[in-house]
Amino acid sequence: MAKHVIYDAVVTVNAVTLTDRARKVTWRTGTNKQPAAAMSEVQDYSMAGTLVVSPIVIEYFHDYAATNVYITHKDLWAARSTFTLTVKATSSADSATNPNFTCTVFIADFPLIDAARGDAHMASITYEPAALMTFDVT
Repeated sequence: MAKHVIYDAVVTVNAVTLTDRARKVTWRTGTNKQPAAAMSEVQDYSMAGTLVVSPIVIEYFHDYAATNVYITHKDLWAARSTFTLTVKATSSADSATNPNFTCTVFIADFPLIDAARGDAHMASITYEPAALMTFDVT
């Protein structure tokens, strides 16, 4: 099995590529659990329930210039808009080994300023899924 080092991921927010500002992406999925123990059983256990996409967090180097982090997000946040977020691990073509993860989202958390004197000014933006996630492999 090949090992993977991320160094050229692609991040697109509402058709604006912010790859050159993204530092870290956390996109998790999981499964909700449902109780499965019957009345006569003395041990609790679960069965797999619905699939869940957790909030997606992307850490950016903050930038207030046109078509960058702040400008891209501020109007989407103010309008409470949903929009398309896509992330893939490399800049190579979409494929089974480089899926393009896509989801309609809205902004759940948008830091305007979050840094101490002398720090790199970062913005960890949280996107809340608002529709089904897809995996584009073509």
